[in-house]
Amino acid sequence: MGSIQDLLQEVPLAAVLRERVALADQKYEAALREVEQLKRKVEALERENTELRAQIPKNADLRDDTKSVLVHLFKAARQEERDIGAMAAALRMEKGVLQYHLDRLREAGLAVRSSGNVLRGQTYWVLTAEGRRRVVEGKLI
Repeated sequence: MGSIQDLLQEVPLAAVLRERVALADQKYEAALREVEQLKRKVEALERENTELRAQIPKNADLRDDTKSVLVHLFKAARQEERDIGAMAAALRMEKGVLQYHLDRLREAGLAVRSSGNVLRGQTYWVLTAEGRRRVVEGKLI
């Protein structure tokens, strides 16, 4: 700012202008400090948000019927019990409704289609490691 101050020396009312420039500099420095404080506050709030999201119950995003399908897959000892037809009968659901819930579990990364016999119309499903974790840690059983 040396050149601005040099110019101000030659201008009448230079003292008043110097005071105003000094005041503007002070306000600018205060604004920079405030920006830094706000950045730290945003970072702290983002950390808090992440911590709070981690506390949300893991099964809060699943409907009760979808949780029932998840538990059925967890408890199924034999492959035949994980066939869509067998699951629909055991859970007393229409196949289309069951498929809806299986789609939700697949989208959440909790279950996958494992195999099937297309000629017989069989499709088997299994839980992923995350699905098993959700059942146990979510205290669904």
